[in-house]
Order: sequence, then C-alpha cells, then structure tokens
Amino acid sequence: MSSEKVNHSEELERPSQLSVTELLASENSLLNGLQSVNAWKETFHRPSGAILGFMSASYPLGAILSTPFSAPISDKFGRRWTILIGSIIMVGGVIMQAAANTIGVFIGARIIVGFGITLALTTGPILISELAHPRHRVVFTALYNTSWYLGALCVAWITYGSARMGSNWAWRLPTAIQAMPAILQIIFIFFLPESPRWLIYKDRGDEALNILIKYHGGGDPDDDLVAAEYREITETLHAEKAIKAAGMKLFITSPANRQRLLILCTLAVAGQWSGNGLVSYYLAKILGTIGIKGQRTQTLINGLLTTTNWCTAVFAAFMTGKVGRRKMFVLGGIAMFSTFSALTICVAVFNETASPAAGRAALGLIFIYYTTYNICLNPLFYLYPAEILPFRMRAMGMSILVSTNKIALFFNQLVNPVGLDNIGWKYYLVFVVWIAIETTIFYFFFPETLGHSLEGVGAIFNEIDEKTAMEAKGAHLPKVEQGTTGVEFIERN
Repeated sequence: MSSEKVNHSEELERPSQLSVTELLASENSLLNGLQSVNAWKETFHRPSGAILGFMSASYPLGAILSTPFSAPISDKFGRRWTILIGSIIMVGGVIMQAAANTIGVFIGARIIVGFGITLALTTGPILISELAHPRHRVVFTALYNTSWYLGALCVAWITYGSARMGSNWAWRLPTAIQAMPAILQIIFIFFLPESPRWLIYKDRGDEALNILIKYHGGGDPDDDLVAAEYREITETLHAEKAIKAAGMKLFITSPANRQRLLILCTLAVAGQWSGNGLVSYYLAKILGTIGIKGQRTQTLINGLLTTTNWCTAVFAAFMTGKVGRRKMFVLGGIAMFSTFSALTICVAVFNETASPAAGRAALGLIFIYYTTYNICLNPLFYLYPAEILPFRMRAMGMSILVSTNKIALFFNQLVNPVGLDNIGWKYYLVFVVWIAIETTIFYFFFPETLGHSLEGVGAIFNEIDEKTAMEAKGAHLPKVEQGTTGVEFIERN
C-alpha cells in the first residue's frame, strides 16, 4: 500500500523554486511600473522609442547569451548547483541595477540579471517535476509559473507606494527589492535533495533510492510506490542511455522528437506574442492610448491587474490536475483570440472617436483577456514541456524553450514601443493573427498528457514514431487501449 505521507521538504520546495520566477517577474514588470515613476524618467532622461525598447530588451538579451551554458551545467553538475550559480549572478546584477545612474549601467545590469536567471529558470521546473511526489507533481510544476505574478504583484504595489517618495528611492527601492527572491533561493536550495532521476542517470542509484524512500515513501523502504517509481525511472533512463545521438541532434532524429521541438518553439513564442507582451510591459503606454495618463491611476491599475492575474493563474494551476492540458490549450487559445480581438476593436474606436465608453471597455477587456491567457498558458508553460521531454532531452529542451521565449521577448521589447509610436492601435493586429496561428497548432500538434507519469508520457510520442514507420510501409497501427502503471494511477487520482 503506497504511503500517504508527504515529507516537509516539499513545503520547502515551493518557496525555494518559486522564488526564481518571482525575480523574473520583478525584472520583467519592474520597467513597466517604473515608466510611470517621474524620478526614474528624470534620472534616465525620459527614454522612449528605440532607447526604451533596448532598455527593456537588455534583460532577455542576457538570458539569450547564457542559454548555451544552462543545459550542459545542469546535466553535468546537477539541478541544484545550476540554480545556485544562477541565483548568485542575479544578486550581483540587481545590486548594480539599483545603483545605476546612467542608461549604460542600467542596461548592463539587466543583461547580467538575464544571464543568471536563465541558469535558474531552465532548471527550476525540472527539479520540481523530477523531485516532487507523483501526487503533487502536476500542481507544483503548474504553480511554478504563477509566481511570475507573485513577484510582479510585489513590484507593482511597492512601485505604487514608493512612487510618491519624491526622490530617486522611488525607483531604487523596488529595484533593490528584486534581490530578495534570489537570496531566498540561495538559502532554500541547500534544504533540497538532488533530482533522483539525475542521480540514477549518473549511476548513483542508491542515493536516488534513499531520496525516494525519504520523500515519497515516508521513510518506508518497502513502500509500493517507491518500488514502482524507482523501477520505472531506472528502466526508462537505461533505455535512453542506449541512444547514441546527443544534444540538439536528438530533436531531429525522429518525427516524435521533431514534434516535441515544434511544441517547445510554439509555447516559447506564445508566451510572449499572445498579446501579453504588448499589454504587460507597456501598460503605461497602452493606458495612455485610452485616455488614462495620471501616474497614480496608472500604477493603481497595474497593481489591480497583477493581483487579478495571480489569483486566476493560481486557480488555473490547481485545475491542471483535473482538466486535460489539450483542452486548456485549445479552449484558452480560442478565448484569447476572441478577447484580444475585442480589445483591439475598442482601442481602435477610442483612438478614432475618443469615446469614453470604448476606453472603459478596453480597460475591462484587458482584465478579461489576462484571465484567458492565465488559463491557457501560465500554468502549462513549464509543466507541459517537462512532461513531454524524456530525461536526456529535458535540460536541453527547457533551454530551447527559455532561449526561444527570450528571443521573442527581445523582439517584443525592442520593437513594441516603436510599433506603438508609429502605427498605434494597428500594431495590435499582429498579435491577433499570431494568436490564431498558435491556437491552430495547439489543436493539431499538442497531445494530451493527463494521467501519465513523467516517464509514461514517452509512450504517447513512441506511438507517433511507430505510426509514421507503419504508414511509410503502407500499413496501419491497430488501436490499442493503454493501461496505467501504479505511478500513473496515483498521479491521476
């Protein structure tokens, strides 16, 4: 009988790993809030257009630069050390950013923060998914990305409160506070064990088994769940070791792996190009286009929007264990398309007619749109890739996800202010078209993973390869009803 005990380390796991994306949220949303703070604008000579775009884009540029290092470090030295190294780099970058007095120093600091956060960001969800109890893996991994809003929430309200300080501390204080999540990360990482899957792959099976017994079996060495889990992990990883291809070559060796690559790239771009990249990072500019220009009102709306986003994202994270991933992607994509299209129409009407009703409707639609985005993409952004990637591809796959996401973010933050300045509301149409494209890809290429263990998801993609091979020979696969292992049953229920 499998134990129902949950070790206290899982309680430590949440604040430790979630704090990484809190810092990410702080860095991303910080510039959004600072654009409404007069002291910040005076210090950096009211940046706009291409200069503002590059100040924003410097953070994802740093993240892109560190991408080649994250997977090799994670696979060679382990998940914990990679997160620790990234967190230390982030603290140094935040200190530099808070002390900046010139645009060049501010940009350089954001590049350093971006460099460090990729190391931690690509590895954090991997450690959660590989270490968490099967019963909690889905929700814990889904909650990981919701902490983006938790960090943004802190920054939004701190910026709102500090904006009236009347000195440079109005922007230096919220900037400096970004270091707190990384500091917590550095402290809590020492309370966590290493990934048992990484240990098994490194032929340290005894250590891995002891971790599973302690944290998944409540200390019982005869626990049925631990025995089934250890056997499944060991068999799967031994089979993966027999594959000679490595690195990026793995993603082009079979139809299933090419589909995995398509999923990663689609999710990465969708995470930034679904309209959220326009609304979240340039909220002050967008509010200005609908007639809301006061500093206090803009920062208040920013705080309220972030609070709503966090609540809806957490709700969606808890739903991932009950609602199919595919259903959340497809229905959420349709809802995003509908609401962002309506938002575009309202912004267009307001800009053409100055209609107060259109402006109020646009503001309301921003809140509704984010609810649909949070249901579709926020909790699934790291959960789904962690599920579909086998162990040997997991670190590299997450690096591809994060680097592609940061390239899309770099494009957004460099081009968005220029697009808004030059063509106004018409720039929204670019994102309307992309949402339609990504939703189509969700429908045709994103398989369901609900009810499968981390190792069991591979069977779904194995069928894709088998079907392709059979069709190439002019044959068809018989329809087989899959069973579930004990581990899969526990996860699903």
